[in-house]
This record gives sequence, structure tokens and C-alpha cells, in this order.
Amino acid sequence: MINTKKQLQKELPSDSQLLKSSTVATLVWLVICVCIVLPAEYGIDPTGLGKILDLTEMGQIKTKLMNEANDEKLDLEQNIPSNIQDKKLIQTNDIKEDVIQLILRPNDATEIKLEMRKGLLARYSWVTKGGGLNYNLHGDGYRGSKKSVTYKKGRMVESDSGEIIADFDGYHGWFWRNRNSEDVTVILKTEGDYIQIKKMK
Repeated sequence: MINTKKQLQKELPSDSQLLKSSTVATLVWLVICVCIVLPAEYGIDPTGLGKILDLTEMGQIKTKLMNEANDEKLDLEQNIPSNIQDKKLIQTNDIKEDVIQLILRPNDATEIKLEMRKGLLARYSWVTKGGGLNYNLHGDGYRGSKKSVTYKKGRMVESDSGEIIADFDGYHGWFWRNRNSEDVTVILKTEGDYIQIKKMK
């Protein structure tokens, strides 16, 4: 029994060995955080290794997307898009709801618009299946008016939501183009005070 206890005591690490192991583990953790986690998550690359491993750009993209999402959330909480805060909002009781699903083949494009009167509001959300799409949310006045406006645009985007307050009488909506090598499905949901929703020629 005494020999067994002595053998067990010999197998246990000493305090100095434990301290050394803890110190090494802490240093390894710090190196991983500085060289990999900071570049990949936040785009911060103090050592330059993140750039070599293509991690810094990924972190910068993540940070940019997070900031944009926070800005959009703030705008939605205020219930008025930031680029049209000074416009007067008009609402009638003619509320419509529509859901449209489209399939875009590689390099195909389509345009769906809401016919709206100036100052009227419509809410929307859309999502893709199969990849992101290049898009432009814009408005055009009736023929002869020469009015146009761009509300929002993006590249290889898989979803978006928000509100449109029409800048003027005319057609306001989305142009999508599929730059993927496969078909992409887009599902659009709209709700609001518009005359009609239509696929433009």
C-alpha cells in the first residue's frame, strides 16, 4: 500500500509543472487570439499573419456587415428610413398584400415594381434561394416625367427588408440580376398603400 501511494505521488505533476503548463496554455491562447481570432472576427491584424492567411479581409467584411445591420435596425426602430426622414408620410386605407416568387437563370434579370402615389408607404421583404443577387431598389416617374431615384442597392445579397415611401408618383421597386452559375429563386413579400404590383417589361 505504501509503495502504491509513493508511485501515485510521483505521477502527479508538481506545482511548478502545473504553473509552467498553465503559462504555456495561456500564451498559446493569446497567440491564437492575436494571430487568428482578431483578424478573422474583427479585421484587426497586429502581426500581419491574418493578411497572409486571408483572414483580415473576412473580419473586415464581418465588421462592415454588422455595422450596416445595426444601422438598418436603428432606422427601422425609428420607423423612418434615414434617407427620407424629412418627407411627409401620407397613408390611405387602400392596403394591399402580395407574394411573388420568381426563378432567375444565370445572367437573367427581372424588374418588379409597385405603382405608388407620392408620399405613400409600402413595406417589403425578400429572400433568395440558391445564391445572392445584385439588386437596385429604385423609382421611376410616369412616362414623360423624367423623374428617377435610387433608394438602395447591393451585390450578391441574399435578403433585404424595409420600407418605401414614394418620392413621386410612379413605379418604385426592384431590379435583380443573377450573376451565379446556377438558378436563383427570389421570394418577394409586399404590404402597403400601393395601386398595383407588376413585372416591368
